[in-house]
Amino acid sequence: MTEVDDMDDFAIEPSASGRLLCGGCAPDDACRLGVEVAGARDGVLWFDVTCARSWCGGPEVAHGGWIAAVFDDVLSMAALRTEPRLVTRSLTVEYLRPVPVERPLTVLARVDAHHGRRWEVSARMTLATADPALAATGQALATARAELRTRRPDHFARHQDWLAHQPTPQQPVPRRPLPRQAFPTES
Repeated sequence: MTEVDDMDDFAIEPSASGRLLCGGCAPDDACRLGVEVAGARDGVLWFDVTCARSWCGGPEVAHGGWIAAVFDDVLSMAALRTEPRLVTRSLTVEYLRPVPVERPLTVLARVDAHHGRRWEVSARMTLATADPALAATGQALATARAELRTRRPDHFARHQDWLAHQPTPQQPVPRRPLPRQAFPTES
């Protein structure tokens, strides 16, 4: 994460190469999820994305958590061009078809509405095509909607204060091994 003197001064701004990256990826100037901004037209941003094999959730398909993280990233980027101090309030993902690994994908994202601190954004993921405009009408592999909020000036300080008042275990919580058949089977 980028170090700042006052954590509430933190903002997502273009990196040295001009990319908008989260605080975790900005120091390396590369997105660990494999998201690259490809362009913008008529209020829609499109991204080139490829799921690395290390993100497999099943045979040759992306893990749902990777898909959700990609959507969280691109949905934020759709609004970050205007507002550099955003947080995700809610994210809903619809998984429509398995997303293949190591195959080029296109993600389209847009701001649907903006009122005060509230931003409503949506996105869709498709197999990549030669023309990104076709991704808008091609078969979606997954779609997402999110509500973002412009964060209050003391957002991170309030979080740190809350966290400081939470109990911390002195030792790791002991865990009992799960029985071999952890979940009941239907009879």
